Amino acid sequence: MAGPVLLPLDKQEAHYVQRVLRLRPGDPIALVDGAGHRWPAAVEIGAARLLVPLDQPAEVESPPAPSLQLAVALPRQGSDVLLRMVCELGIDLIQPLLAERSVQEHWNAQRSAVILREALEQCERLWLPQLEQPQPALPWLQAAAGVRFLATTRRPDVLPLAEALAANVPADASCISVAIGPEGGWSPAEEAQAICSGWLPVSLGTTILRTATAAVAAVAGLCSWRH
Repeated sequence: MAGPVLLPLDKQEAHYVQRVLRLRPGDPIALVDGAGHRWPAAVEIGAARLLVPLDQPAEVESPPAPSLQLAVALPRQGSDVLLRMVCELGIDLIQPLLAERSVQEHWNAQRSAVILREALEQCERLWLPQLEQPQPALPWLQAAAGVRFLATTRRPDVLPLAEALAANVPADASCISVAIGPEGGWSPAEEAQAICSGWLPVSLGTTILRTATAAVAAVAGLCSWRH
């Protein structure tokens, strides 16, 4: 069997270990790989390396079920915080959408992936959320499968998300999605086509939320329901 290995840290990781966590040589730390495993590790000399016994992870976790997916028209500002928070809460897949009323800066997939990795390390989740490439909202909403909830506003006849989850998710559901529109809301065509395609409109409260707030509220509701 293989013995312990020394895992070098890059400059940012070493800074986090030394300056943020304030760990010293010999202090214990957990190491996660984003694929269901956690290993015990120890800080090495200079806090620039971790000593990891790779023979056997301390914890192995199956993928969470059912899979929880967030489709969101990312806002012009606040996308970084949105990604961090939904990762920490426990979302399994993030699908950025390009809605008719979206006002989105250039998509930086590399930066978004780094943000999710840092959030994973910070909260010690064992599974890294899957991050998809942005897709036009209307065709994506029409093609999506599984149990689907469309967050909307100004509709008096919709259930709150918590009630909709309790009433509409079968015991054998494998995938549950919630879709959050842009700051200007879904266009009438997007909302109508989504509902015709099987999306159930739901409410996230009595007030009108910004996109990032709505996404975090929806993911918190989904993850609380799953647990």
